[in-house]
Amino acid sequence: MDNRQAAGYMLLACQRAGLSKEKTKELYSTMYFMFDVKTEEEAEEQGLGWYHTSVDDD
Repeated sequence: MDNRQAAGYMLLACQRAGLSKEKTKELYSTMYFMFDVKTEEEAEEQGLGWYHTSVDDD
């Protein structure tokens, strides 16, 4: 999967979740920034690690 395809999935998820265009644009921009600063392995490890931590850890 390339970056544009991954972004397409993210945009569809935002639409389905009812996020505003403003919030969606923020996420889109941040996602493309992350493509530039994290490897695929870092993104998988760090992103899933954050997601699977308990709410109390925020």
